[in-house]
Amino acid sequence: MSSKPNTPKGTRDFSSDQIVKRNYILKILVDSFKYFNYSEIQTPSFENLETLIGEYEDDQDGQMFKIISSGEKIKRADIDSLNKGELIKFSNSISDKALRYDLTVPLARYVSQNLNNINFPFKRYQTQLVWRAERPQRGRYREFLQCDVDVVGDSSYLQVVESIQLCDMVFDKLGFKNLKLRINDRRILESLSKTAGLENFVEFAIIIDKLDKIGLDEVIKLLKDKGANDDSINDIKDLFSLSESPKDKIQKVIGGFESNLFDELSSIISALSKIKLNVLEIDFDLSLARGINYYTGIVLEVSSPENSPIGSIAGGGRYDNLIQQVGKNIDLSGFGLSFGFDRIYLILEELNLFPDNINNQKTFLFLNFDNNISEQILNSMSNLRYQGIICELYPSNVKIKKQLDYANKKNFDFVILIGEEEVKNDSFILKNMSSGEQNSYKIDTLEDQIKKLI
Repeated sequence: MSSKPNTPKGTRDFSSDQIVKRNYILKILVDSFKYFNYSEIQTPSFENLETLIGEYEDDQDGQMFKIISSGEKIKRADIDSLNKGELIKFSNSISDKALRYDLTVPLARYVSQNLNNINFPFKRYQTQLVWRAERPQRGRYREFLQCDVDVVGDSSYLQVVESIQLCDMVFDKLGFKNLKLRINDRRILESLSKTAGLENFVEFAIIIDKLDKIGLDEVIKLLKDKGANDDSINDIKDLFSLSESPKDKIQKVIGGFESNLFDELSSIISALSKIKLNVLEIDFDLSLARGINYYTGIVLEVSSPENSPIGSIAGGGRYDNLIQQVGKNIDLSGFGLSFGFDRIYLILEELNLFPDNINNQKTFLFLNFDNNISEQILNSMSNLRYQGIICELYPSNVKIKKQLDYANKKNFDFVILIGEEEVKNDSFILKNMSSGEQNSYKIDTLEDQIKKLI
């Protein structure tokens, strides 16, 4: 006996009810993106491996879903690497394409490829699937929808301020309250890494980024294991324990660094102090690093509500040399923001924040007493559909009880009954499925009576 089929690990099916809720979130996101004048683009689901591979360390490279070469290309397999256990090197030898890991690197490739057709600064949004071959867990999947906005071609701090305003609008419209947005600058962390005697900044950033998960003591232990000197360890303990306002934190921290490292961050904090934010509380958090290594400056992250175990629900940062790495040798700064669509969905469910009337379009089921009678109302149904009214004809003239059961299970708002008696009287019956009330009307008023209920 064959086993029961299942979805691949880390992927999901979506029911009609779930899709309604997902579309609700997506509409708020896309509408908000448009209000800030971002324009949509789309890129292929897979990219050339050389485009993707340069942006990731080995651990992220290993999380890509690579597409195995076929035909003559398979002869290029590096068997020696396989025998040595160098699996990533071997997999790269039999693959020259991979499913996109995120949307930012494809954006960089798109910009590089279309430089002559783009007006800068270039503001784009993208809502497409991405794939990561990592261990699935709650709120983290192998296939998921990523919703990004980016501005390429300018490095103004006001881009960051507007991105924070966009975050505030999205989460306000979704019904969130009192969310914390943490902000930092990776240039400050790079300076801190060098002071600690750790030249591998990516390694340092990955450790720092674990603070929320493993705590300060474990982070300190990992830094010591990597060779961080004792003086810097004491400084890190002090710096990561500050609890003042963002402006006061900067004043306390700035003395130990080159002051120009704080120019952009200070401008952002100052501008935000003049802006009314509805749901976001801003916090300068020196431990925020963001795991992706193409970030070069400001990074930010919106944490999930305090009573939720799910991690960040939005995040992003500045990247100053990604376009150069992916394609043309041109200096284009970018700033991007990504919303954690699936995590947002889970939290809205947990906090019961989806509106009760999320799908408030009225629906109508025409019962089938006789196929010949049903054929006569198809034109009227077509007219209703052209006017945006959702209606369905039950396909078979089975028992009325079965048809009404179907109407109840599908949550139809109204049913229309046209049997032999109604045909004789040129009438129809309209039944409200919630109240049970039903009334008879003349058949030539059918469309008008239904339109009154919308």
